[in-house]
Amino acid sequence: MCTVVFIPKGDKIYFASLRDENPLRPKAFVPNVYKENNVVILSPIDALAGGTWLGTTSSGSVIILLNGGVKKHERKTNYRKSRGIIVAELLASISPVLNWDLMDMQGIEPYTLVVWSEGNLFQLVWDGNNKYGAILKANQPYIWSSATLYDSDAKAYREQLFQQWLEMNRPVSSMSLFDFFKSSADSKNGFLINRNEQMKTLSYTFIELRIDSSSAIEYHDLTGNTTHNKKIWFNNSTKKLLPSVAVLQKS
Repeated sequence: MCTVVFIPKGDKIYFASLRDENPLRPKAFVPNVYKENNVVILSPIDALAGGTWLGTTSSGSVIILLNGGVKKHERKTNYRKSRGIIVAELLASISPVLNWDLMDMQGIEPYTLVVWSEGNLFQLVWDGNNKYGAILKANQPYIWSSATLYDSDAKAYREQLFQQWLEMNRPVSSMSLFDFFKSSADSKNGFLINRNEQMKTLSYTFIELRIDSSSAIEYHDLTGNTTHNKKIWFNNSTKKLLPSVAVLQKS
């Protein structure tokens, strides 16, 4: 939920997510398949709040959470609902972007969502006061860094490292991307971080989406040194994105 990567390659779409959290937080449940509102969902579950920070669905959607909106915010003592619950609710929706547009976010801590839905890539931001939605170019790679952990200089540094890796034109796989993440020795602003055992990279998730057929999650629990794999198949037909999502703009 603190580093997210998107890489399109032909008929495949790759996502990667690094979850940076307090290591004392209860260990998350590994990705599993469940069904809600007739949508088959594959996602891990946060053991503390019951939501999730990422998932993929039988309608071909992928949703990944980053903590923070546009810039670092001052955290309040209480919030109305966990951000992970918002992700879980959107995963159970056939039209997650439209539902996000209609949701009341007052009392929710700021966040950013990276969403793949109906062949489009979206960035959805809630800054605590306003929503900002954009359709991104789905034919180019992106990297996002959480606003709560990385300032503008750190984000630029990480973007530069990512671009350098892309220029090497390495085959994209779970291990090649994880090797890239491990290549930075900066334990504060690199990719696999450890900030005095108070904030640490706890897991690495790699998602391979085959546009016309399936989505697979490879989940690495870095604290227990275990790997878990699950796959779901898409429905035969999916619903087109409704044109009423006026909040979104091409970026």
